[in-house]
Amino acid sequence: MKHIFLGMAMMALSTATFAQQQPPPPPQPPMEQGPGRGRFGKRGEMGPDREKMEMFKIDFFTKKLSLTKSEAESFWPVYEAHKKAAKEIMDSKSNDEIQLQEALLAARKKYKADLKPVLKSDERVNEALKVDREFLQEIRHEMMRRKGFRA
Repeated sequence: MKHIFLGMAMMALSTATFAQQQPPPPPQPPMEQGPGRGRFGKRGEMGPDREKMEMFKIDFFTKKLSLTKSEAESFWPVYEAHKKAAKEIMDSKSNDEIQLQEALLAARKKYKADLKPVLKSDERVNEALKVDREFLQEIRHEMMRRKGFRA
């Protein structure tokens, strides 16, 4: 009698365990692949997430650097030109680490020289360089937080 009762209890327990499994999540549609395609659509197009990030970046830099309207109008073209140059360097010199680092340093020095007429002082130019690094850290931190990691 004990063996029958124990067998029935084991079957009930195993049935209850299997019954509580969650179904697998529905498959996600594949992202459209191809040159210039990614999460945000065609190259140059911005989705709502990308637009929010751009607005956050503008607000972040403007507040941290205390940019006036005229300074901001001069700052952003210089900033965007620097980012474009850095991306081109990363794409073209990625196979030689020393050349990559030297080219990035040269681009950063040019960026610093280009910012001097806009921000008027070495202190503010250095602050702009620090704010750029701070912005990237803030973005990384937020991405990790959203993925569930604690910092």
